[in-house]
Amino acid sequence: MRSYLVLTPPGGPNRDHHSTLVLPDGFSWAALFFPWIWLIWRRLWLAGIVALFVQIGGGLLMSLPGFELGGFLCAFAINLLVALEGRHYRSEALIRRGWTLKTVVTAPDLATAEEIYFSHLPQPEEQQLPASSEWTKQAKPSGAGWQGPGFGLFDYQGGR
Repeated sequence: MRSYLVLTPPGGPNRDHHSTLVLPDGFSWAALFFPWIWLIWRRLWLAGIVALFVQIGGGLLMSLPGFELGGFLCAFAINLLVALEGRHYRSEALIRRGWTLKTVVTAPDLATAEEIYFSHLPQPEEQQLPASSEWTKQAKPSGAGWQGPGFGLFDYQGGR
């Protein structure tokens, strides 16, 4: 089972909850292999730039004789850190921007987590449709619509 964070935007969710975010929490494989790209894709600009520079520094360190292992460990450490804590950092960044953490849902997948969260929300009230206008209550002339003579590919026998 995995935990999912449910976040609502600043000012509250819209009527249909289209703006509500359900974010998975935990390890990310994409962030392990492409940490700075993953961070920038999630609009975590400063963290993405820092991760890029640390990876470049690790690559430069690997090119120096005797520091190959240190450079590799430096680059791998930033990959592992972003993979383990990147999603938590993203949720904290959204909370700093005014989003509200509503709840944490435990579910096997995202669809089930959304179903669990949205099933506990109160249902919107049913609104009555407006009454039909007076012109719809008037009888149609016998030669109009389906009552008229066949015109086209098929003759419906006057609609009867």
